[in-house]
Amino acid sequence: MKTVGQILSVERSSKNLSISDIAIELKISKSIIIDLENDNIKNDSDIIFNIGHLRSYSNFLELDTDTIIKKFKDELSFNIKEEKKNITPIVENNFFKIEKFFAASIIFIVFTSFYLLFINQDDKEINFALVPDIPESLEPIVEKTYTFDNLSQSRDIKKSDLINNSSAIASIEYDQDVTTVATLKILNPTWLQLRDSANNIVLSKLMDKDEEYSYELKLNYNITAGNAGNILVLIDGDVRGKIGKYGDILDSFILYKDFTN
Repeated sequence: MKTVGQILSVERSSKNLSISDIAIELKISKSIIIDLENDNIKNDSDIIFNIGHLRSYSNFLELDTDTIIKKFKDELSFNIKEEKKNITPIVENNFFKIEKFFAASIIFIVFTSFYLLFINQDDKEINFALVPDIPESLEPIVEKTYTFDNLSQSRDIKKSDLINNSSAIASIEYDQDVTTVATLKILNPTWLQLRDSANNIVLSKLMDKDEEYSYELKLNYNITAGNAGNILVLIDGDVRGKIGKYGDILDSFILYKDFTN
């Protein structure tokens, strides 16, 4: 049975294309093409980039891309299992166990003392919570969300009052003819790829911090990202949360209007 790399190599040769031709057409380095064809891709921090390159290469050769990606992931999983078989078990020294127990005991004593001295006090005293600083670029968005939450939770407020408030109009009386827009705001640099329903690449680049990309939600773009925790989702300007947890790798994720996280 042919591997993914062998399938790519044979199909490229049948079309009389060189590795240089592919590299120029797809704007991918020749070394990556060679690694793909030689099945020399590892499951490391660059895996999401290589999956994106493999998808572009497969589409260019007019192969069944979904099948190629699945086969690639299966082969990668098999190689990981084979590597685990060759791992030599580590014999833990008892000295290190004692050292860890001692360190854990010290930490427990410190935290217990801190709790008794500073936290366990009369509940009648005023307590202050420590919260992380919000980036200046996100303060207007967070403020808008906080304001509307307070308005919608108030028992005394009337619906007419909410309608008169410009920050709540879009949430209460939604016009079905208005186009719903999704905005992806990058909190920290991360790789992002968007594909349309025909599997054509709309966007594929390393996004910078505070960079944004907006599109009509009805387009149902497939989102592939290197770190979902670095991408904030806004629907029609309303913050819905991050697209995933920090360190999560997304592959072909589609956003919908009711997304919350």
